[in-house]
Amino acid sequence: LSRAIIGKSSVFITIPLFHSYGHAIVHQAAHWSLRAIIAPDPRDIENIVKTIREHRPFLIPTIPTQLMRIGNYKIGRINCLFFSGSAPLPESVREAVMKDMGNPIAEGYGLTETAPIATLNPSAFSKITGFMSKERRGLGVPVPDTDFRVADPTTGEDVPFGETGEIMIRGPQVMKGYWPDASGLSEGGWFHTGDLGYMDSEGFFYVTDRIKDMINVSGLKVYSTKVDEVIFRHPGVQMVVTIGVPDPEKEGSERVAAIIRAKEEFTGKITAEEIINLCKEKLAHYEVPKVVVFKDDLPMTVTGKLWKKELREEFKDILGKKA
Repeated sequence: LSRAIIGKSSVFITIPLFHSYGHAIVHQAAHWSLRAIIAPDPRDIENIVKTIREHRPFLIPTIPTQLMRIGNYKIGRINCLFFSGSAPLPESVREAVMKDMGNPIAEGYGLTETAPIATLNPSAFSKITGFMSKERRGLGVPVPDTDFRVADPTTGEDVPFGETGEIMIRGPQVMKGYWPDASGLSEGGWFHTGDLGYMDSEGFFYVTDRIKDMINVSGLKVYSTKVDEVIFRHPGVQMVVTIGVPDPEKEGSERVAAIIRAKEEFTGKITAEEIINLCKEKLAHYEVPKVVVFKDDLPMTVTGKLWKKELREEFKDILGKKA
């Protein structure tokens, strides 16, 4: 891929440059002699879409929340490659963007502590490189010189293929530690990501949730991203955040709450009952949201991620306080 585009193409940087993801793309653009187009405001989706239409860049690194909103616009077929990082990309969003533009979305995985990247899905380049016969989902495989483990968060023991555990990373891109304490890694140089995921039999990795975002319903684990994925199947949903809220009837337990931003043309037309019935068809009974809330805007961080912490605080008493 690099030999085909060096000095011949452009990259549209929609990620803040102070973020490790955006910072890395700037360096990559210089290394590959690419024309760099920088979005002045990564949250201004209308301007991002306008820039894509006018300049037709070949590489477009993004994050899922941007793609969720880009998918609402009809850009049309252009010769480009989207990169998506920071969080798993909902399948419905991926399909909508690919259907409109006719090009793959390459997913990868990394954190600030493992910058710039830890895995990349090479199948997204299958049409260009012929490296793989067809495209497949997932965050891909570890980049060179990088080791991965999936371990039980409680025991630290490795789990079998297909089973969920905490993702741990070791490699040259992993940080030394958190200042001023340099002991941020476990024995053997492994970094605990705090992300839950699994590896399939072919070595492809998948993230299911953050440990801190997993919802505890009477001792049963609910992955927020799994609920999000189902709700995204509703045609009127633009963005959704699934969180755990305190269960007033059971000390230490939570119930599932879904906070939704509807697409403009569906505002006021979707009901909570629709969403709950959709979830009942696809999820176990304890995974179905107890409450569904519609908001005009969802809080986001400066890097464009959905701010779950603020929503948990806002809706912590939505089911009522404990007696």
